[in-house]
Amino acid sequence: MSAVALMSPEWAQAYRELWNATPETREGGKELSMVIEWRVQGEAGPVSQIEIKQGEAVYGGEPIPDRKPDFVLTAASAVWRRVAAGEISAANAIMTRKIKFVGPVKVAMSHMPVLSTGLRLVGEVDGLVWGD
Repeated sequence: MSAVALMSPEWAQAYRELWNATPETREGGKELSMVIEWRVQGEAGPVSQIEIKQGEAVYGGEPIPDRKPDFVLTAASAVWRRVAAGEISAANAIMTRKIKFVGPVKVAMSHMPVLSTGLRLVGEVDGLVWGD
């Protein structure tokens, strides 16, 4: 197993597979089509994007050229780790700005079960290196 940096394109590819293999995200997100950009706060390091079409993650990797993300999620690696471990809920992390969230909040809140499951999947990538 090789090391995978948090929010790197390699992380995004593995995350895409986890998303599709998880019924709560795949089935629960059938109404969702979006591009999510993932970032680690305070680092000039990797940025990745996940594209979801009707609940299926169809892309995971480097930012898609000329494609503005629908949502941008930014947090310190320690916060990503706490959310992934279930120590902080996704809703709490967003509302308290531990995760800086840019995008239509109403859409996110109306799909909170999918969002919560998706954020917990962040830490399930094999070989993940948190960087904190």
